[in-house]
Amino acid sequence: MITLAQLEQEVARRTGPFFQAAQDSGVPTSSTTIAAYMPTLKTSALLGGPENLFLLRRGIHLDGTPLAAGQYDPADRIRMVQTFDPSAGRVVVDRNWRNPMSPNELADFTHLHPQQELRQSVLAGLRRCFTEDTIAAVLTSQYGDIDLTSQAPWIISPQQVLRAEYGWTKPWAEAPFEATMQQGHVMLRGTSGPYAPANIWVTALRPHASWVNGADSTTGPTDDDDELAVDLDYAAAAGHIEAWHLFPSHLFAAAAGNLQATQEMAAREFTRQSLIWGPTRAARVGFSEVVGQPLSGGVLL
Repeated sequence: MITLAQLEQEVARRTGPFFQAAQDSGVPTSSTTIAAYMPTLKTSALLGGPENLFLLRRGIHLDGTPLAAGQYDPADRIRMVQTFDPSAGRVVVDRNWRNPMSPNELADFTHLHPQQELRQSVLAGLRRCFTEDTIAAVLTSQYGDIDLTSQAPWIISPQQVLRAEYGWTKPWAEAPFEATMQQGHVMLRGTSGPYAPANIWVTALRPHASWVNGADSTTGPTDDDDELAVDLDYAAAAGHIEAWHLFPSHLFAAAAGNLQATQEMAAREFTRQSLIWGPTRAARVGFSEVVGQPLSGGVLL
């Protein structure tokens, strides 16, 4: 399991300059309503700083513990860095905070806007990462048609349906089926006719955005600590290539400065991760006819 925050940070590393720094534990914050003092950023070298990057506050300390009540306001979550004084490690943002940064409060510095670009790339990436899931389908028509989308809203394309099986408490035997679209819903046909011989189990490709905190989700993850059952590199590679699709001008700027991978490199990495973690065709052996020793009366062993 990974969290949404971990996934966003991994995608941020791939889409341009990214680093983390914490507010100084010894500098008073009562007067720093527009600035932060970060010792790890102090330097006398003429290096590129966090200017024009986004500063993202997640409401946690350097050790990962949450800030106390009243120390963090969601309105302070995102700011852009306006100026930077490397000799003091002083980061000045583009507008005042309601609550200045607390001692040892951790901040992320990102190239993409955390809400409008980074989060959107991550969610789009999760929608293209799939895993196999099996559901017990409920007969919804006297003619044997099953509305899969009404029972599993994440099934939105016939191509997601991999197999159908009969079984009382679990899948047992293959069932004939046809997956089609009808008025925006995926319908399963041909499995039973008017009467089902047993329960019907459907295996389909499920996008990881639809499974959050161990439960069904129609919105995808929304909070930093939401948990996802997906490999970090698989989802991050998907988020990276989606960022190229959604915000090419920002990605080209970072790639031109050798601060991130090119679109071709990102595409190759997502292909590699998909071959490792993406669903594959099941390897199974079966018989097309009943096999047994014929006895008197046509009974088979």
